[in-house]
Amino acid sequence: MIRHRTFAIMGLITAISACGQTKEAFDTHPVSDNEYRPGDFDVDNSEQNPQCPSKDTMTGLNTGDTFPSVQYPNAEWEPVSIKSLCGNRAILVISATEWCTGCLVEFDYLASVGSDWASRGVGVYYTIFENSAGQPATRGTLIKFEEYMEDIYGSVPFRMLADRSATLPRSLNGRVNLPLAWALDPQMVITNFSEGSNSAMITEWVEELLDRPDASPIF
Repeated sequence: MIRHRTFAIMGLITAISACGQTKEAFDTHPVSDNEYRPGDFDVDNSEQNPQCPSKDTMTGLNTGDTFPSVQYPNAEWEPVSIKSLCGNRAILVISATEWCTGCLVEFDYLASVGSDWASRGVGVYYTIFENSAGQPATRGTLIKFEEYMEDIYGSVPFRMLADRSATLPRSLNGRVNLPLAWALDPQMVITNFSEGSNSAMITEWVEELLDRPDASPIF
């Protein structure tokens, strides 16, 4: 069965070449059609594993920091904590929008390699903060992306999440070049960060993490 949502995304991906896109300081405000409303940051303070994430480094979004323990809703509108990825051999955190063409190209690449990466211990935390109209992402936005992965690649190797308050890009204090990408080690310590990331860049990050002698899962 052909889904028009799937082909809307596919058309954008194939029609426009990858390019980073910028946006000034974000002034969007959540207009909720759902019950769950993430805040700045929506911090998960639960203790899932006392050894993870790392408590030896400061929390932040710069290289060398421990990534904040944030959580955002998935397509079922249930909160998903980044702590659930702690212990993976490599972790990718992406912040993107539906209107950013470079983000769509990077998303398509991740969808194509996601199943293989997952089998090798790579966790992906893919967040969308705005839809194609520049409004906060909704359940429908997430479902559209997951339907595309299922239709084109036969699986959903990572779940889409809605950062409706744009907490990740806002935290960088001003103009950003999308998509944003962070690579984290098993303890959720940031090893790489880039604005305007691309498939070659994030692949290099992931392979470097997988090759590290301390890359075995924590649990």
